[in-house]
Amino acid sequence: MENKRLQFLQSFIGKHFTGSPSPFAHWLNGKVISVEEKAVKFEFEIRKEMTNPVGMLHGGVTAGMIDDCIGVNFMVLGLEKFYPTINLYIDYFNPVFENQTVIVTTKLEKLGKTIINIKAEVTNKNTSKIVAQASANLAISDVKIPN
Repeated sequence: MENKRLQFLQSFIGKHFTGSPSPFAHWLNGKVISVEEKAVKFEFEIRKEMTNPVGMLHGGVTAGMIDDCIGVNFMVLGLEKFYPTINLYIDYFNPVFENQTVIVTTKLEKLGKTIINIKAEVTNKNTSKIVAQASANLAISDVKIPN
């Protein structure tokens, strides 16, 4: 069976992902770098409105980027039911500043019948340093995903 969601996201490789139904994703303005069923990679340019009072990428925005990419990774699995995030653990390591770029890479670790685990890593494209690492669990719901 063909995976239409995966094919749809792959059509955006090298471009900003304007196809998301999420207004927050549009605000983040991520560019799709690579897409597989079990891993996605997005690039985000850090704008002034994404920073904290000292000019670093705000931790909440970093968490939002991670959660959004994990959600995209989940969607391209092609499952019938929606699995919302039930927890998200993040370790922050290095700062990122305005006009720098981060790369968020996600990877499916475990696809269970009721719980999915996805890991993420954020790296600074300008310095190659790890900005953050994360792990999230998603749990099955009764909500069917529209085609």
